[in-house]
This record gives sequence, C-alpha cells and structure tokens, in this order.
Amino acid sequence: MESELKFTLKEDASFREIMNEPIILDHLLLTGNMSYAMRSSYFDTADQLLRQRRGSLRIRRSNERFYLTLKLPSHNNALYNTGVFERQEWEFELNDEDRHWDMKTGINPTWFLNRILAETDYKESADPDLVQILRVIEGRSLYEVCLADYTRTSYPYSYRSSRFELCFDEGYLGTAEYVKQFSEIELELLTGNREDLFYLKNDFLAKLPVISATKSKYDQAIEIADLYRR
Repeated sequence: MESELKFTLKEDASFREIMNEPIILDHLLLTGNMSYAMRSSYFDTADQLLRQRRGSLRIRRSNERFYLTLKLPSHNNALYNTGVFERQEWEFELNDEDRHWDMKTGINPTWFLNRILAETDYKESADPDLVQILRVIEGRSLYEVCLADYTRTSYPYSYRSSRFELCFDEGYLGTAEYVKQFSEIELELLTGNREDLFYLKNDFLAKLPVISATKSKYDQAIEIADLYRR
C-alpha cells in the first residue's frame, strides 16, 4: 500500500524558500540529499482497460535503474478526497533481460506474480485485485499513453512517530509531443502511523506557501494526452 501527500507551490514560491522553513529543516534526518533523473512512462491497452479501473501501469527510469509499477485504487476511497493519496501498489526492478520485453506482447500474469514474490510476501502478491487486473490485461498489447520527465531531490524526513521520504519534483508532464511544466512536493509514508499524514498535511498548509494537490502525475499527464488525442 502506498500512502503519500502531494503539494503544489503557490505563485512566486520556490523550493529554496521552503527548504529554509522550520517545518522542513527541523525534521530532516540527514543534511544530505539524493537527486535523480526520473522518467515515468505510463502504459495501457488500446481501449484503456487500466484507466477504466482507475489503475495505472508505469515503467520508471531512475538514473540507470528501471522499475515496473502497477497501481490500483485503495479500498478506502475517502482518503483520496482529503489530499492524502493512498493506493494499492506493486513494484519490482526490471533486470537486464526484462528490459528487452516488448510491451505489445502484453503482460504474462505468472511472470509478474513471480517477480513480485521475489521481493514481497506472498499475501501481498496474491491480492485478488492484483490477480484480477492481470487476467484482464493478460496478453493485451500495451502502449505508452503519457509520461512524466523530471528531476527528484529527496530527503529522509521525520514527523511525530513516522518517517517519510520528502521529495521535491520539477519537470514536465504530458506526451512525447505536448508537455507542461510542473513543480511538486511529495511526502511518502515509509514507516509509522497513517494518521500522521493528516497532521503533517495541516502543518504544511499552515506554515508553507503550498496548496494540496488533487491529482497524481499520471492524472495530470493523461489529461494533457486527452487534449491532443483527437
């Protein structure tokens, strides 16, 4: 399960300004940071079976490593409307052999589940929602429908009883032909109490020049793709 907060910057605000605020500086676990060149390509069938089910399939390049991620809606849909993004998520790193996979041949459910089994516990990999969506798209050709190309700077962050990954993302969303620029702050809950997300959200909104984001990168990118798909 993925649980995170997303914020956009108010007009004239900057990452540099925000980094100097106590709600950031006083909670960083280390003074250092890590920067990544990220490119997320989102795939779907020709008739958008994943989108119809509010899911997404992503291949993300992070520097020189590649990850395949499948996301589905959380059963607790109310959280999404509060600015807390919570989704079911399954992810594994693609090895050298996997990178030669032709997306037009579709996904083999057995291959996907076996890869997940190697990195997570059996209960999570055998989730009925996961098995069902894999069967729905089994063998169906997959096509890139939108993308996000950006730089991520991340910090380990502690708040109350929880630990987060604090990320500053800046780049472009859309398609290979049409993009828009974006800046976003993301905090992913790594360990701790999910309720801390709500306290942290309120603190950020009260103390920083930010606004709660209402759409994921995929949601924003696919909207741009829709505008030019005609």
